[in-house]
This record gives sequence, C-alpha cells and structure tokens, in this order.
Amino acid sequence: MGVYMGKLSFNSTIMLRNGVKMPRLGYGSAEIAPTVTEQTKIIRDAIDVGYRLIDTANIYHTERAVGKAIKESGISRDDFFVSTKIWNTDARKGRKEIIKDFEESLRRLDMEYVDLLFVHWPVQGQLLETWEVMQDIYYSGRARALGLTNVRRHHYLDVMKNCDLYPHVQQDSYNPLCRNLYNKIFCDNHNIVYEAFLPIVRGAVNDIPELKEIAEKHNKSVIQVVLRWDLQSGVCTIPRTANKEHMISNADIFDFALSDEEMKKINALNVEQDSNWDTENFNF
Repeated sequence: MGVYMGKLSFNSTIMLRNGVKMPRLGYGSAEIAPTVTEQTKIIRDAIDVGYRLIDTANIYHTERAVGKAIKESGISRDDFFVSTKIWNTDARKGRKEIIKDFEESLRRLDMEYVDLLFVHWPVQGQLLETWEVMQDIYYSGRARALGLTNVRRHHYLDVMKNCDLYPHVQQDSYNPLCRNLYNKIFCDNHNIVYEAFLPIVRGAVNDIPELKEIAEKHNKSVIQVVLRWDLQSGVCTIPRTANKEHMISNADIFDFALSDEEMKKINALNVEQDSNWDTENFNF
C-alpha cells in the first residue's frame, strides 16, 4: 500500500482487501453546521463539487443530512461511499445497544446499508464485543467493510487474534506533523487502508514554512499540497469544510504532482505531534 505510484484523479479509488472500492478523496461532515437544513445544503454542495465518499457518525449529528442530500441529488445511492461509526455510549452498553445504534444510523441515513462501519473509539473492555457485533452486521450485508478509528496497535492485535475479520480501514491522525508511522506501517503490512482525518490540523499546516515554499513553487495553497501529499503517500483523506469554494479548492489537486524530494521534505516534518485525545484514557 505505501506510496501511491499511479495516476490520480478525483475519481481515484483504492481496493479494500475484500474487493470493495473506496474513493481516495472524500468529505468529512463533522461540525459543519448546527441544523439539518444547513447541513443538507452544505453536503449537497460537496456532492455537486464531485465528492462521493462522505464520512459521518452518530455523534456528528449529520447522518440525516447525509441521507437527505444524497436523495435530493438524484444520484444513485450505489455511486456513493458512506461511512458511519458506533458511538461509545452504546458500545459500553453491549450487544443490544450496539445493534440499536447501527439500526438508528441506517434509519437516520434512510439507507439499507453503509459502505464502511467504524468503531469510533476503543472503549476499554468492550472493543471485542463491539467488533463481533459489527462482524455480524458485515455478514448480513448491511455494512460492506469494517474499520477502526482512534486506536493503537494493541487494539488491532486484540481484534486480529480474537475475531474472524480484521479491519479493512484504519482512520486516524495523519498530517505532516503526525504521520502515525507505528500504526501506518502496520496497516501497510497487513493490507489495511489508512485514512486521514483532520489532515490539515484545522488549518495549522498553513504556518509551516517548508510547506509554504513547496506551495509557492506549484502555485497551490498549503492545504492543496498537504492533501496531494496524503494521496501520494497512499493515504485516503477526508478534509472537512462548510465552504463550497474550499471544497472546490480541496479537490483541485490533480493537475500537479509532488517530486520525490518534496515528498521527503514533507515527511521530514514529522514529529509525531498528535493533536487527538488520548486513545487509552478518554471519558466520553
């Protein structure tokens, strides 16, 4: 999986281990607007721009808007790749609540299946039960792939040692200051697709001089350079924004390529400075 050597386009996909195709560039729908009406308009904008991978979650409160926007678009549901997540409160309550959580997600999305179902956080003592329930959902055909997010390597190993299926996708921090290499290398070696959330660290990448220099050379923004770096690193990426112009800009990364030297320069910025919450100690 490692570095991607092929030709990239907005429609580029990556093949998951089970043969499911997942877009390499997607749209993250967390914290985009307070109301379903506003959220729906924003997600419709993303669809109009051309995004087909849409990432949501119970806790984002955007599932209704995702379903509504897809229906209103007039584009076939099968042309989209929708991911959602099992939330911690339900994972803590066990099997019945996990199933209920998932079925409520489907109801809010107004869909019969999702393309990718994640464990949102590895609730201590509950990960294996949550994953086993998700496996049942996968085998029922209501989730086409399964993933882990906000996890460490021992969480993978627990799942891989004790469950039938190991993850198809890992979603986690991945940006020039935090490449999460301990996890990323493990994923590459086990054919688990790596997906970056918050790839531009809420805009913090704009302040990095080395990135500014590369961006100027290509007549691109720093954010465009970082998203291009993600894709050339073999990482799927799901930037989020409520601004249509930014959506267009985020997708305008297919008319240039970073050289090997530029890729190395960006890789060298890594200090494993993770801005995520502690995945071993969280109380939400």
